[in-house]
Amino acid sequence: MKKQNKIVLFATFLLSASLLAGCGGDETEKTQIGVLQFGSFTALENVKKGFVKTLEGSKLADQISFNIQNPQANSTTNTQMAATLAAESDLVLGIATPSATALKSAVDSVGTGIPVLFAAVTNPIGANLVNDLVLPGENVTGVTDLGPIAEGLQLVLDFGGVDQVTSLFTATETNSVYQAGIAEAFLSSKGVSSSRTTITNAGEITSAIASIPEEVDAVFIATDDTIANSISLVRGAVESLDASRSKPLIVFGADSGLVEGTTFSMGIDYEASGVQVAKQALKILQDGAQAGSLSVESCDNHTISINKTFAEKEGLDLPESLLSKEGATIL
Repeated sequence: MKKQNKIVLFATFLLSASLLAGCGGDETEKTQIGVLQFGSFTALENVKKGFVKTLEGSKLADQISFNIQNPQANSTTNTQMAATLAAESDLVLGIATPSATALKSAVDSVGTGIPVLFAAVTNPIGANLVNDLVLPGENVTGVTDLGPIAEGLQLVLDFGGVDQVTSLFTATETNSVYQAGIAEAFLSSKGVSSSRTTITNAGEITSAIASIPEEVDAVFIATDDTIANSISLVRGAVESLDASRSKPLIVFGADSGLVEGTTFSMGIDYEASGVQVAKQALKILQDGAQAGSLSVESCDNHTISINKTFAEKEGLDLPESLLSKEGATIL
């Protein structure tokens, strides 16, 4: 039976699940859900947690089986795993843009037409996952992770004396380029100069930060998979740079999971986004909905984390507008 036909018939299958159980149904009768998670950093782990927990708590729990793969941010391995999951699954989820795009490409190549869901993707149109957010069409939909960039940057400006901000990101990550554009537009509207500090791989993080000129007052870090996977390098590089500067850098990360290497981080609740994409999967598996008929969703649950210990070590005074943010976690 073709994979797409199996999805269409899954609702009918559920009606007879008790009979199958009584006849000793085995693993081959379960619907296979493939998950490709690009790396192991906090945001992606939380998406997986929300997705799996929601499906395991649903009435489909006994009729589904997960195959979760993680290439540890290796692009070649990511592509290979995507091909395997596309061939062996009835529905797939790509967590982060590289994994989502690899799965879409693999499913297109295999020709099964199985549903492709995505999460932790900032710009699904720019990544060529969908052509429209309201009516995606074809077999793809998901949940974006574009967070409150403007709100976070306003908190940066509240530190006072911020005249120049640079965006630090991986030049090859389309979601990061997209966010840098959003940041630049906001800063321009406030009369603040902006620039870009780019890398091509994690090994360039330290040297990139070391190259930030004295006149730059703050750094914006996008929800960048390469940097997030090596966020521990950022703090050390910033501390080293601060030693030679007349004033410390303010570092804002667009994902609360980046707090280890930032002054403060603010973004979506990734576990909540995992719950959202799981509910999309349930509409497909349980109700027979077509993925392309389900609108791409955004996550309105935001979290903020403040690295007060790091700020104090740098000699930064945190503004009250930041410290008083409702629900903020202070480290």
